[in-house]
Amino acid sequence: MGIVPVYVWNHLLSADNRDGLVARSEQPVLPEEMEKRKMQFRRLQEQDPYLLERLVRLVRIFKAVYCPASLRHIESATLICEFFKLPAPISDGRLDAVDYGNFKGQPISSMKPPHDYVEIAYPGGESWLQCLAVGSHFSRRSSKTRWLPVLLAGQTRAAIRMCAHLCNGIKISDAVDLEVNDPKVPWVYFYKF
Repeated sequence: MGIVPVYVWNHLLSADNRDGLVARSEQPVLPEEMEKRKMQFRRLQEQDPYLLERLVRLVRIFKAVYCPASLRHIESATLICEFFKLPAPISDGRLDAVDYGNFKGQPISSMKPPHDYVEIAYPGGESWLQCLAVGSHFSRRSSKTRWLPVLLAGQTRAAIRMCAHLCNGIKISDAVDLEVNDPKVPWVYFYKF
């Protein structure tokens, strides 16, 4: 048995995210959002290099960075790795968000609550139970990084929901209703295998 500390870091906004739509996987990060983050990082380099150095040292605990296989997640994870001098992210389809099927590109408000899709798939997509492959990702990592903390970069909503279920034992029907903006929702999990 082992334990993998998993830290979740959000992806940057795509046009769908900005517009309140169910995100399509082919959507890239908005160029202005990417530039905004780069400018913030440059400002930190100029205004407080000491703090930046401490942050870089702190973040070096991650010996592996993983992300979903969609474009906005890879772009976000790559930027995080460049900022903090981490190894290049490894994309893995098992970390992808639930497939919202026919809802992709539609207003988020057009969907029923997530718990309605725990066992029943989103029309043209998959159910939350079908999305549980994230657990197999963490238990099948290489022996070199198996016990070390990892950064799950570029994924949020599905990541915190799956981690709450797989790591904290929250029933999947409750976990899928967690919201990333809730301050009680943790961003650090411990996956036991």
